[in-house]
Formats: sequence, C-alpha cells, structure tokens
Amino acid sequence: MRWTSRRQRVASWDGFISWHSHEAQAVPGQSLVAKTTANVVWLIHRIAVPLGMCSTVLMVPLLADDSRDAESSAAKDQTAATLDLSEEVSERLIPLFASISDAEVSRATVRLSAETVMNGVVVETEESTYQIASREPDRYTIYYKTPTDRRRIYCDGTTSLVALDVDAFMNLSGVIDNQSLVDQLPIDLGTYPEPVLSLALAGVDPAYTFLAGMKRVDFIEKTQFRGRVDSYRFRGVQNDGVTWDLWITTDPSPKPLRLLLDLTPMLRATRQVAVPEGYGHSLRYDFISWRIAGEVEDKLFRYAKPKGAREFPSIEAFKLAQANQADLHPLLGTKAPQFELTMLDGSKVTSDQLKGKLVVLDFWSTWCSPCIEAMPTIAQSCKRYANKGVVFIAVNVGEFAAHVKGFTSQLDWKIELAVDPKGEFAETFEVSKIPLTLLIAPSGIIEAAHVGFPGTDELARQFDDEFKILLSGG
Repeated sequence: MRWTSRRQRVASWDGFISWHSHEAQAVPGQSLVAKTTANVVWLIHRIAVPLGMCSTVLMVPLLADDSRDAESSAAKDQTAATLDLSEEVSERLIPLFASISDAEVSRATVRLSAETVMNGVVVETEESTYQIASREPDRYTIYYKTPTDRRRIYCDGTTSLVALDVDAFMNLSGVIDNQSLVDQLPIDLGTYPEPVLSLALAGVDPAYTFLAGMKRVDFIEKTQFRGRVDSYRFRGVQNDGVTWDLWITTDPSPKPLRLLLDLTPMLRATRQVAVPEGYGHSLRYDFISWRIAGEVEDKLFRYAKPKGAREFPSIEAFKLAQANQADLHPLLGTKAPQFELTMLDGSKVTSDQLKGKLVVLDFWSTWCSPCIEAMPTIAQSCKRYANKGVVFIAVNVGEFAAHVKGFTSQLDWKIELAVDPKGEFAETFEVSKIPLTLLIAPSGIIEAAHVGFPGTDELARQFDDEFKILLSGG
C-alpha cells in the first residue's frame, strides 16, 4: 500500500492511554487493597501529569456472578470472625461500621489525594473528589470528578444509568444494590473507590472491606486530628504487608475523618514491574462532609437528561465515538512549533539543530504499558534509517529526570531521551493521549501521527512505509 498523504494512525482502544480517565476494576472477595493490584501496577513510577488523570481508556464492567458473591461473602465473614480485635477496636471502630450498616440515608463529600513520593519527598499530588448521596438498599448518586473528567452513576431503585459526559449517558441493565456496588462498579470511578463507597453508602457494612484479608487491626492512639478535632487512629495490616490508617471522631456517633492507604508494599509484591528504591505511592481520602441522618431528596437519584444528550449502548461505543471525533491530530499537516528539549543528561536540543532531519518524537511515561511495549519497535525502525537522516527522541511526559533515569537504567534502551516534567512540551504539541508518536518531515511539516500500539509487526510496517515516502520527498 502506497502512503501518499498525511495520516494519523489510531490503534485499538486497549492500545493507548488517555489523560482524561482512569479504569480500576474490582474483584469481590479480596482484601482492601488487593482488588487494585491489576490496575495499580499502572501507577508504578507514576507522577501525576498536569494534563489530568491518566489511565487505560477501554472500560469493561466487571460484575461477579451469584456463586462468586456467595463465596466472597462467606470468605469475608470467616475472615472477620477469626480476626482477633482488641477491646479498643471493638468499642471504638466497630460502632462506626455498625452505624453505616444500619443507616437509611447518607451524604458525603470525599477528597482523594494520590501522592507519589521519591526518597521521602512528595513530588506530586493528584486530586479528585467524590460526592455521594444514598438511601438503602439501592438508591444512590455517585459523582466523581477530576480537573479534566466528570462522571456520575444514578440509581433510583428501579432503573440505573451512567452519565458518561455532560451530554452522553448509558442505561444499565438491572439494579445494583448499595452493598454490591462497593466492589461491582459498572464504570471507572478513580484509582480505588471501594473504601470511599464502603464508608459513604447507606446500608453497607464496611467490615467486609476493612476486615477481610487482614493480619491485624490495631488501635494506635487518641490524637488531635489536624490539631483541632479529638480523634481515634486505627491501623490495619494486611497479610501482604499493605497498611491503612483510619482516623475517626471520638463522638458517641463517630464519623470518618481520613483514610490513608500505602500501596507501596503491594506494588513491590506484584513483581510485575520493578519498583525503584525510594519510590512510594499512597492514597489519602479526606472526608470533607459526612452524615448518615437527615433528609436526602429522591430527585438526587434520578438523571435529568440534558437537551441533546446522546444515549450509548455501551462504554466501548462511547469511547469509540470519542476516538472518531478526535481522529486527526490537530497539528497534522502544519509546521511544527519551534522548540527546545531538555535531554535526560541535562543538555539541550533545539528544533533549529534538527532542521533537514526526519524527526520522530515519541511521547511516553513510565507507567504507560503500551508506551513501553511500543518503544523497542520505534527505536529499531528509526535505527534502520538513521544513516538517512532519521532522528528519534523519546519524550517522557510528567516525570522527573531522576525518576526516568532510575526506570530506564533497568531497560536495554539505547535511545535519546528527553524529559518534560511539567508537560509544557507535550502541551505545545497538543498531546492528549499517549503513546503518541509524531513524524516531522525534513520540510518541518508534521506529516504523520501514531496513537496507541497496534502491535509490533503492524507498527514496524507503518514506520517503514512512511519513512520510505518521506525520505524520498513524498
């Protein structure tokens, strides 16, 4: 096939990462943090990118069958029954769990701060918010928002629906009750929403979430939370070494104040990727407001369809429509912006130095699995044409040089690496998804864009095709 015009290559949806969403699938019956193992490995080496939350785009609901639910419940009940709780925990923490389980209504606003730490220093914090209203056993609205994303689940006890965007929605088949929703979310609501849901949905028993798979749960201290509020602090230690700390008020009717999850031990235990020394990742949930009494209006559980809103049969259909709308990179066919790149070794490379070359810019991050998969293929393709003027630069987005050095030192990459820790260079080139590879012809025109990773053979074929045309003046 002769390549004769500027084009954008878009791989399948499971082959690239979007800045604008995050998918975390929960598997019922596992311990508090274990459900996130499959997705949290995406967070390893991750430092939040200023462009927004990032994650896999393809979203598939994971609903357990009845037999799995029965096994899950039995396993949790057995774990809770055999866990040896101290008198302080039984008298101070369990009443909170019981009050939530007995609650008829709830309202809560919870702020999630995902913190990445290198050598004891918080290098970046990424924030999102949950707003939850519910009535047991099966009415709720859950609103999840980040700086770049908004989505909401509605259920009025009869019908349930997902608002995918301000003008897009999807009806769900059947109704998921409050307790089941905790680990059967039909859509992504952030890195790990289960602890928020278990403490904020009326009629849910948090003991299922907080006592399953635990080695121990201890009362740590009575303290002043933020120096103002009398609080009890508890710590749970999982069988895999992961810990959570929970602060609650000392009132006769206690309220949750903060939950802190340290995911680092789990990341190391997965052994799916290497975790550099000094790296840490934690989730901090702050309960800005919380109540399980008073009035909660029925209208909160119903979706008010905006004029012109479009219904989609599935999340996949919605994402495909988004892909088609963004089919062309906005800079395709235009003169590449003037730029200066900071290389991993601290040196500078400017667009003027690259004049007359066929420049390949690949935007990637260490947490992006398709990016890592695609890199050797891109490097090999460019190497074959290096003596004809092809220059390949892999631009890391959103991560610091020390972190990138630590990551790449474990890989056999012999490529030129640039760093863009604040995402400013990526913003200049209007990068909204990664992996993204741009081909800048010797004329300075952006002639091709590759989004995603279609597979080794296909990607190599595409590059070979394009290089031959562009290097011959096409």
